[in-house]
Amino acid sequence: MIKRKFSAHIVSFVFKTLCSLIIIAVVGVLLWRMFSSGIPNSMKSIIPNEALCEAYAEHGQINVFTQKQDKITRGDNNSGYFYVSEAKFYEEAEQVQVVFRYNKSTLEHLREDYGLESVPSRDEDVYDVTLTIAYDLTPNDTSDNAGNNPESVKFVRVHASRSQKDRKNLYNFQKYVFDGVKIDESVLAVYVDVYYVGDINYDEDAYGTLIIYDYKTKRDYSTLSGKDKATLDRWVDFYK
Repeated sequence: MIKRKFSAHIVSFVFKTLCSLIIIAVVGVLLWRMFSSGIPNSMKSIIPNEALCEAYAEHGQINVFTQKQDKITRGDNNSGYFYVSEAKFYEEAEQVQVVFRYNKSTLEHLREDYGLESVPSRDEDVYDVTLTIAYDLTPNDTSDNAGNNPESVKFVRVHASRSQKDRKNLYNFQKYVFDGVKIDESVLAVYVDVYYVGDINYDEDAYGTLIIYDYKTKRDYSTLSGKDKATLDRWVDFYK
């Protein structure tokens, strides 16, 4: 009887230990994934340029807004490929800064989707990232806002004026600055379009598209952080 109790105790101890190790391993993997996918510090900093510095010098402060939009592509052909972790609109500067991210595995999908001989290097710039702005040409008629009729909606493409890139474990990051993005009552939506650089045709659907603004969604406003203001203070004189 004593041996049976002892054996049962051993089995119970081993089982509990294995369960604990599995839980620790799962939590460890989840924590590693969470920290490895976080935005690098270089992507958190504002990118100063002439338009932003001139607006800051004129107004002394800049209104910044974001919107809660779906941040990851979910199409059948690009589910999970691309992620916009941040899109900040700087109103007085008529500018938006976008942080774009993709996973290392996305490059493997790129090879499969385009029949490439090998997986592109993470050092290569394989994606063309632009904005498309949809303008309402019939402001008195909202029934046609969701369509693509050129008589009711005009689409304008905007290319980045500046960018910088970084990487963190499995992820590549790129931050883009788009100028001339004035969000007024005529703007219906702003999209981030992603094309493979070997297959750029702006007349066809993008490899991936994410919306970062629409006229119906609430804007979440803030002002420049102390760190951002300090950065612009250092650059204002340069752009005078």
